[in-house]
Amino acid sequence: MNTLRIKTNLISNLFLRNKVLLKYISVSYLSIPVSLITGFLAFRKIDPYLMGIWTTFSVLETYATFMRLGVINGMNRELPFALGEGKKEKADKLASTTLGYTIINIILLCICTPFLLSKFELSTHHIATSIIVVFRISLSFYITFLSGTFRSEDSFNKLSNIHGVVILMKLLFCPLIFYGFYGFLAYEIIAVITNTILLHKYRPIKVKPQFHKQEFIHLLKIGFPIFIISSAISYLDTIPKLYLIKYAVPETIGIYAPVAMLLSVVAILPNSLSAYMYPKFSFHLGEAKQAEDIWNKLLKIYFTSFVFVSFLAAIGYFFIDYFAYFFPKYKNSLPYLKLSLLICPFVFFRLGNMLNVLLKNYTFMIYFSVFYGIIQLLSIYIISRVEVDLINVIIYSQIITSLLVLLFGIFLNRILILTKIKEKKI
Repeated sequence: MNTLRIKTNLISNLFLRNKVLLKYISVSYLSIPVSLITGFLAFRKIDPYLMGIWTTFSVLETYATFMRLGVINGMNRELPFALGEGKKEKADKLASTTLGYTIINIILLCICTPFLLSKFELSTHHIATSIIVVFRISLSFYITFLSGTFRSEDSFNKLSNIHGVVILMKLLFCPLIFYGFYGFLAYEIIAVITNTILLHKYRPIKVKPQFHKQEFIHLLKIGFPIFIISSAISYLDTIPKLYLIKYAVPETIGIYAPVAMLLSVVAILPNSLSAYMYPKFSFHLGEAKQAEDIWNKLLKIYFTSFVFVSFLAAIGYFFIDYFAYFFPKYKNSLPYLKLSLLICPFVFFRLGNMLNVLLKNYTFMIYFSVFYGIIQLLSIYIISRVEVDLINVIIYSQIITSLLVLLFGIFLNRILILTKIKEKKI
């Protein structure tokens, strides 16, 4: 009885210490079923031609991020660091400069887009879609800036509440999709407006847009390499899918779709952990805490996450057979889903570059990205020589790649820490 009470208290204390993090991650996962519901309604009620227009214009959102030049990436690194140092004035200058540059981005986008679109003959549907997409991109610039200013436990608690409200709004307004394409456009814009208003209202740092040349150059120098490397990693993530698209028939890609969805769901955990821990680690560095302490915390995250996800994957293996019961059209996906569970414990390789970014070691960031690319391509090439099944090729490749990149990331992190300690720089 005493042993049970001790274990219960340990679990209770662990929950209390990490309740904001658990809340943040839980809300992130709540967005998945809502997205599935709205996606189902959209594909059921809207003509494929119109959805094609939306998908085409939505590509602009990806390319528009290049306008930022990594300035926000620089702010995400330097702002909490400055606050950790106790340099409030410097932090405000960094934030106000980033906000000023963000507004410049929005103005340029709104000026250039109509000029570019005027060169094409567009229907009413095209024009309406372009307006909504440009408006979404403009607000997303501001949303990205605001999100980067949240750092403390209290601010992340508010951020979780905001995400929860946005998810609720999406659920409440998804019936707009029944009104067709324009209802879908209205739904999309309501969601992003709600997010923007709430983030603006509860923003932890309130500054006016200004442009400080010295701070801008500093943010550019710090953020641009981070942006380029993170973009490269995002591209490397798509290699397995590109391989399948190139060599597989549409039916095979459809069978792989549940696997892709499973991996995207599991990836929410490391992404949420990164978004939560990154500003806190940067703040601690600014407080002149030893990077060795951050390394120890990162190791605990690796170990705890690995055990937790491995446990869930083991449970999932025995219950995943019910997937075929609920989705009989995808019963052929079942063996691939079971195999892909082996990838799940290693998805935390995505945290491998966090310490490199925090300590601004661009060389190690490049090493990490290049190693990831080499292993990804080499594993697909080698496995494809001995394995005929295309889906098995990319799943085995992802298992090997995730494991090796995880180990390589930890190795690089440890070398970096030992080097810094030897140089007595931290």
